[in-house]
Amino acid sequence: MKVCLAAHKQPVKIAWQESPGSPVYLTDARKKIFLDQISACGMAAAENSDAPILTVTVQLTPSKALLIASSTERVSPQIYVVELPRASLFVARGTAPAPQLKRELLWQQERPVQSALEWQDPTTEERFLLLLSENLFMRFDFENGAWKWMDSAQFLPVGRRPRTGEVSLFYDHAKERVQLALRKKVCDIDPTVHFGYTCTGTEVSDRPAELSSACEDSPRYLATGKGDFTQPDRITLTNAGAVAATSADDNYAGSLDMPGPVLDISVAENSKAAAAVVKNLSTGNYEVYRITAVCSN
Repeated sequence: MKVCLAAHKQPVKIAWQESPGSPVYLTDARKKIFLDQISACGMAAAENSDAPILTVTVQLTPSKALLIASSTERVSPQIYVVELPRASLFVARGTAPAPQLKRELLWQQERPVQSALEWQDPTTEERFLLLLSENLFMRFDFENGAWKWMDSAQFLPVGRRPRTGEVSLFYDHAKERVQLALRKKVCDIDPTVHFGYTCTGTEVSDRPAELSSACEDSPRYLATGKGDFTQPDRITLTNAGAVAATSADDNYAGSLDMPGPVLDISVAENSKAAAAVVKNLSTGNYEVYRITAVCSN
């Protein structure tokens, strides 16, 4: 926060330092959180040799930890210091709290929803919510803090309703594009234009719902229960693949009780959020939730 309050914002090179012989406090997860925060306030990390160096240091005393950020900017060098009780940084190895799942309602409607996906255009940074609802593909964009309907297009013949699991939206990280699984075939979609798709003939493969968090270096996976569509469901964060993890208690890291069966889960392009489609058994509505893994500490 002190670094972000600096009046002059520009890219910086980050140098990490820690007291010799001290425990490793500057973990990759904590470094990432720091970099994300200064980037959000306009100070992106850069490899440019001409960029000022921001040195981030942890120095320890018997009772305290000093967090120091010092800038080598020629015009106005700055030093920022935060003093904390040493115990506040210590987490015993093997006891670090696992990330916990959080849900946020994005959309609800009476008409059935088969699949949903959040996607951000890398060129314009415009945010979209994509839905498959019965035989329609629907696009929403994010305006003034809410999702607004943009357009819709038919992708199945009128009166032809897909069965559960027959269609699904997903993001292919290898190809860096949104795709549609339709009748066990993979189809390419361009979500920036009016809906159209081209099926490649490739068979749909298993796609574990891999979710990342800022507090861990390795991703975890989202798994659902094994009940039928007449019972409330639960989304669980696991260490292993979704199929094996649903019955493995030692892989349990957190869970969310949902108000009905989970019909589909699709992970966003940044792997930090997933969209879960749920049929609410109390209201009968179809709901779309954003699922994220947050750091409990």
